[in-house]
Amino acid sequence: MTVAAIALALAGIASAAAEAQGIAADAPVIAAPDDPSRTAPRGDEAGSEGGDFNSFTSADTLAAPAAALARAASAPVVVEMFTSQGCSTCPPADAMLSMLAAQPDVLALSYHVDYWDYLGWADSYARPEFTKRQEGYARAAGERAIYTPQLIVAGHDTVPSPGPAQLNGQIDAARFAPARVSVQRDSLPSGEAIELLPLSDLGGSAEILMIRYAPQRSVDVTAGENRGRRVSYSNVVLAIEPLARWDGQKPLRLTVRAELDESGRFPDDTRHALLVQLLQPPADLPGPILAAVRLD
Repeated sequence: MTVAAIALALAGIASAAAEAQGIAADAPVIAAPDDPSRTAPRGDEAGSEGGDFNSFTSADTLAAPAAALARAASAPVVVEMFTSQGCSTCPPADAMLSMLAAQPDVLALSYHVDYWDYLGWADSYARPEFTKRQEGYARAAGERAIYTPQLIVAGHDTVPSPGPAQLNGQIDAARFAPARVSVQRDSLPSGEAIELLPLSDLGGSAEILMIRYAPQRSVDVTAGENRGRRVSYSNVVLAIEPLARWDGQKPLRLTVRAELDESGRFPDDTRHALLVQLLQPPADLPGPILAAVRLD
């Protein structure tokens, strides 16, 4: 079964990096909302667009500009969604993410969280580390609760319940934002050689993450809020693996090689991507995603 076995050749990495500090004892506790399966209120945005996830009825509403599609291979916009098989309001958002996943200039990723499992159905793709990632985003944004479905565009724009225009606007803003990292890639006999070049001061350290995901999955839910439903998912994240930490002062070079693995940990249709994500002080919380690279 094919999985990504990582061989890292790191060159020119500055050793100085801010030491991560623990979260203060009086920090707000991140917990699931009291009312299961409801998204967070939209606050001042409520009613501003009159749309919700059910507004996404056609892939045409998410069509990318032609100029942006030309940049797809080198600069996909990362859209992360936190979802659960046990959340009754998530299936329309899951379908919307599938439409986004069809766009070559968008890397759509579906993270399944575990805090709705108590409702009677244990999500088969949920992992505690995915819940922890969502908690990290919430702490970085000053939020005191996590909820599903939630989308995060480029690691910093939170989208709890958008209409098409709002979501498209945030994706377009990420498409055309000035690049802070240049990605160069060469296919070599030893694997994929990736070089990251800083184009400006990153303002902190970045983490290089390997994301393993399954392109398509369907689940028959037999209990809980979605009992009797067959729900389809795209780009289901299976694992997040930190590969390196980068201070952005000098180029970073990685060689990524796929090799045969007999462990059977990941299915043979697993796909892989690299994320370059800025870390937010003082606790190394997830911040803006500076670059993304599809590996297959």
